[in-house]
Amino acid sequence: MQNDYVYLIREKLKGHAPVFTGISDAEISAVVIPLIRGERGLEILFEKRAGALSSQPGEVCLPGGRLDKGETAEEAGIREICEELLIDSRRVHVIGKMNAVMGPSGAPVWPMVALLEDYSFTYSDEEVAEVFTVPLEWFVNTKPEVYMTWLETKPEEGFPYELIPGGKKYPWRRKKNPVYFYRADPHVIWGMTAKVIADLIALLAVKNAREKK
Repeated sequence: MQNDYVYLIREKLKGHAPVFTGISDAEISAVVIPLIRGERGLEILFEKRAGALSSQPGEVCLPGGRLDKGETAEEAGIREICEELLIDSRRVHVIGKMNAVMGPSGAPVWPMVALLEDYSFTYSDEEVAEVFTVPLEWFVNTKPEVYMTWLETKPEEGFPYELIPGGKKYPWRRKKNPVYFYRADPHVIWGMTAKVIADLIALLAVKNAREKK
């Protein structure tokens, strides 16, 4: 019997590609860091979400959204940026993909960097209130402000405390969560959007440091 289970486990895991469990494809998102060549050099394009949206209205964000069934992160990112900025996909040139970050819901968000060709500052009024740019060099020279929040575990009513050591006094872990801010007057770029930008700048800093050695 033991060998039967070993065989069964081996067969079930043969060729298996590990993924996050408890997260459906519909919860995974992709965002695009859009770069344009402007008067101030290479600039990052941001959106301000439309006020009528049910989720995070009026907040500064990057183009993006959740993956549709069967989509890759890159396909979703390109689809979303085309829908939001009314730009043809042939004018969106993906430069590369970055490491995933955990979004507010706890699901992964996959960022990528793309260069926009001949973009004329169009956007969908249904999703976007305005677009604006900030020079990439400004972020290189500006450290983000970082403040901490705490994420706590709060068991639901009826939780079986009698089944765990310590019962109601069990020392649940608290997770420290950094929140990033950039004051790009008159706009405030914060939260996951700011974290993604900070990750890009950190990536550039590492590359520069290696080249100087």
